[in-house]
Amino acid sequence: MAEIELPVIVTAIANSDLESFVSGSLFTQGWSVVYRALDLSGLERYLSSDLAALANIVLVYSPDLPNVSPAAIDAWHGKLRNIIGFSANRDDASEYFGVHPIPKDVTELASVVRGSVRAPLLRSGARPLESKRRAHVITVGGASTAAGCTSLAINLAMELSVLGKSVLLLDGDFRRPSVAALLGVRKLDTGESWKVIAPNLSAGEITKERVQILDQYMEPALLEFDYVIIDLGTIEDLGYSLTDRRWGACLNHWSCDNSNEMWFLGKADILGIYRMDLLVKQFSQIAINSTVSVLMNMKAPGRKGSDQEGLFLTSIAALRPTRIYTLPRDPRSLQRAQLERCTLIEIDDRSALRKAIAKIAVELTH
Repeated sequence: MAEIELPVIVTAIANSDLESFVSGSLFTQGWSVVYRALDLSGLERYLSSDLAALANIVLVYSPDLPNVSPAAIDAWHGKLRNIIGFSANRDDASEYFGVHPIPKDVTELASVVRGSVRAPLLRSGARPLESKRRAHVITVGGASTAAGCTSLAINLAMELSVLGKSVLLLDGDFRRPSVAALLGVRKLDTGESWKVIAPNLSAGEITKERVQILDQYMEPALLEFDYVIIDLGTIEDLGYSLTDRRWGACLNHWSCDNSNEMWFLGKADILGIYRMDLLVKQFSQIAINSTVSVLMNMKAPGRKGSDQEGLFLTSIAALRPTRIYTLPRDPRSLQRAQLERCTLIEIDDRSALRKAIAKIAVELTH
């Protein structure tokens, strides 16, 4: 994935309180606010001063900017990376380009701006099918590699399906897709949709081609399934990717804006705690719509395990997670499941790890 220059923000908002809220909030979310226009002439002077830089600018404006008009805003359509308007007047949405209701909080503001990076120059920044969606979306990401995200996602999806819930399991780890290999399923990355792999359970893979139409791909899933489980793989650079327009960051954008829950998975060892601490410091500055839960994987037994658990819990305190789960160390069951390319319930429904994940699934459904 090629590196590209990150977008910058130019504001053109008349109301000083709204402008301060937008500029200050975006700055805390990692965006660079390079210019604040007070009127239309100031905005046009700045935009005309460096035409080569226009493609990297996101304009955030309000229709009450002095001397502004729909034609003046439309003149920059197609020249800038995106144009986002905020107004309390509903009539402005039909006249001006890209107008949204004024955000209620930082989370809503960040969602709209991230959406503009994921899908530039769209007139609607609303969360897809929010009023009609059926699915409860859970994304699973690891603080470091080999944290166990894929095994958790696969087995959680199976346990929910066994409970009679319709489930879609999606492999969203672009760098290391592995759901198909671990389950012995072919062609998850081809076709127009997902593939049924067990009763009540379907699976798919988010590819570069599918991410180009991510909202269209996900909309029927949100209507059809009770649960959508997404394996994001390693998310140690998640905070930085939320201001990134590379295709590999698009699913992170979508997940932060559309997931009901984001689960962070880490190991309670020296390196795992260190990686989780870095992720927490980065992520604690980001506003998202979903709740956050943390899973401590492969807890060591005895006194040493208790000490490591204490350090792990200290490292995640800033996240203020809704739930904290502990998964037992069970390498033998995991190895058998991988060798037989199946889930834990299929090889030993009494294994410690299978029981722990089954308990989580039951909790989710009640």
